[in-house]
Amino acid sequence: MGGGKETPRQKMVGLMYLVLMALLAMNVSKEIINAFVTLNNKLESSIEQVESFNTGLSDEFATKLATLKATGAPREELERVEFHKNTNDSIVSLTRHMCNDLVKRNLFLLISAADPSITFEEFDGIEDAIVKDDADAKAKLKALVDRVNGLGLIAVDEHHELHGEETDHDEFHNPLFHIDELGYIHIRDLSTYSKKDDYDTPTRLLAGPSFEEIAPEGLELMENLHHYRNDLIALIANHASDTLEGGIVYQYEFDTSLIQDPDFLITEGDRKAFEKLVDSVIKFEIDEHKLDPADAEAVRNIYTRMTIPKKVMNHGEEYPWIFGQFDHAPIVAASAVMTSVRSDVLQVQTLASQLVSSRVKVQSFNFNKIDPLAFSSTSYINQGDSLGLRVMIAAYDSSEAMELKYWVDDTAQLSKSESERDLDKMETFKGRAGQSVGITGSVGDHILAGFIAVKEKGVKKWKPWKFNYSVGAPNAAISAADLQVLYLNWNNRIRVSASGYKPESIKLIGKGCSVKGPDSKGYYTANVTNVRAKEAKLIVTGIDDKGKSNELANETFRIFPLPKPTAYFAGKAGGNLKKVNAVSYSTIAAKLGDSPLNVPYEVVGFSMYTTKNGSPITYKSKNNRLTTPMKQAIRKIPKGGNLTFTAVDVKGPSGKVKRLESGIVIKLI
Repeated sequence: MGGGKETPRQKMVGLMYLVLMALLAMNVSKEIINAFVTLNNKLESSIEQVESFNTGLSDEFATKLATLKATGAPREELERVEFHKNTNDSIVSLTRHMCNDLVKRNLFLLISAADPSITFEEFDGIEDAIVKDDADAKAKLKALVDRVNGLGLIAVDEHHELHGEETDHDEFHNPLFHIDELGYIHIRDLSTYSKKDDYDTPTRLLAGPSFEEIAPEGLELMENLHHYRNDLIALIANHASDTLEGGIVYQYEFDTSLIQDPDFLITEGDRKAFEKLVDSVIKFEIDEHKLDPADAEAVRNIYTRMTIPKKVMNHGEEYPWIFGQFDHAPIVAASAVMTSVRSDVLQVQTLASQLVSSRVKVQSFNFNKIDPLAFSSTSYINQGDSLGLRVMIAAYDSSEAMELKYWVDDTAQLSKSESERDLDKMETFKGRAGQSVGITGSVGDHILAGFIAVKEKGVKKWKPWKFNYSVGAPNAAISAADLQVLYLNWNNRIRVSASGYKPESIKLIGKGCSVKGPDSKGYYTANVTNVRAKEAKLIVTGIDDKGKSNELANETFRIFPLPKPTAYFAGKAGGNLKKVNAVSYSTIAAKLGDSPLNVPYEVVGFSMYTTKNGSPITYKSKNNRLTTPMKQAIRKIPKGGNLTFTAVDVKGPSGKVKRLESGIVIKLI
């Protein structure tokens, strides 16, 4: 087109040719861009499968630990397996954080193409909305979702994965991304993403203006991948060795600084040279007892998979790795790159988890029968309570006999050596697998502690077990409702019982009275001091197996003063008394007579009335004893005469002194 003079027709043909070439170029670009979308979608599907596999590995740790606990493994073995389980939990947490960091940067690109005002900080912690149900994270995620939905970045047509799904009820529903129940963030189908051919955003946000001025988000991405690799290796390689010959224990600690990231990993020669370097450092660390030989293969694979070269070649020119991936790359190609790196991260997690899992050896058991098993901590409940029923599946070998040896209320036998155990008190049982064992005991709490025979690979081993149970005494109570009375200034004895509750879980509360107890015999005392009180309440509560306090009884009692006592001399409150007996007694007593109450009353003074020389005379005592003049006067009273005691003052439980309204009149015979 640039040579010679052209006619208008020739110019028109040339222009049409240029337009045709441009159209062809546009079609090729569209096909390539759509290929990146297809690649990204396939990688996402593969990632979900790897995540599912890794979740299964994590579940194995919990299963192995539960098996050891169920079979009574020693504490040291439980601690060892729990340590490895915690290591794997850390691997999972570290990997999820790295994967989500990659997805967040991907979302940052995809949203920034339509809304450059968004910041990377707006993605921080959004997964906690699902994993931790965190309120702040929920608010941040909702704001982000509303922003995505408002931009209209993706058209949900008949080809999109959300087409026809009933997800409108989900407050975090959007067509760009979702967070699964494990907290992993996933990019949805980008087929209808409106900015597929955006070349500027990946360059601006991840590559940067020049090789010397790489974008901060790009630098941070490379640093995070570098730290993930090293932190993952530390989790699997840094641990204590088993005890070796001579009691030696090595503390393995692999030095990742010995391996420098290579300049290039383009050719087969580059890769072989780097692998040789890694192998030499691993051998050196093994020789220095800084790496367990059993961990070498996993460390090598993680290093070779997760190491990023410093540079790449592009059109014969050296580029920093971040520029080689994202400089003038279509945004969907940048997404595919980060999804691919995410896939590598999850695959090295698999290597790490499999290595840690191999350190946990749990014996297998033979099972040929599975039965449903329903049980609870108690089979007795009170009305209004609930029973915590657990229904499980029990697997066992029905062809093997069940052998038990156990002790009642003697858990110390479990920790003793076989030669030290008390065989005289040991109970044994041998029967069919699953057969019930009859147990009984005295009233109160009991515990069975013993061993059950279990075959592990054909060898019989004894596994410890315990069982707590309580024995209660049948009881019933009858009370006269008219006699629900509390006496003023008196320790009214109260007996409380509640069927279905242990005695120590029962509590008596008083309203309008004070309550103490129970004493060694199980009695409470209720005391009322308010002389104006007419009624008081006694409330019985009980603590159930779940620790909940329940009100079991609430009774109203009437308040009455204690009955007044009757004065007695020589055991008589009146009537006839032989003179010889009258002369031999020297005290006045006061008591309630036939009352069931055993109230102590003390006579603190009284008067005795008689005659002397035909004239009435009164003698007084300041305690409960007859004075000498009183005794002399009694001797002089003729048979048929009267002996009279009046003005009897008594002191009751309250300490107050009261005068009895009636005295004592006795005829001497």
